[in-house]
Amino acid sequence: MNSKEIKDFKKYVVQQIITKYHIDEMTAFKAVRDSYLSQALKRDPDYVMHDTVEEWADYVYNEMIEEELLQM
Repeated sequence: MNSKEIKDFKKYVVQQIITKYHIDEMTAFKAVRDSYLSQALKRDPDYVMHDTVEEWADYVYNEMIEEELLQM
């Protein structure tokens, strides 16, 4: 997976989060940027492709919610 493909993959995850969870674009973008997904893409982009965009959107959203709950 090259850098353009990584960028596109992240964009698709952001769009999926916006559509599925009705979150604004900036929040979705920050969630993806700060998530495990970004770390995994740096370490092993091919591993990331074992899950769909929809699954990664769920993982990122759940990670974001857990982080918000911990801050309460």
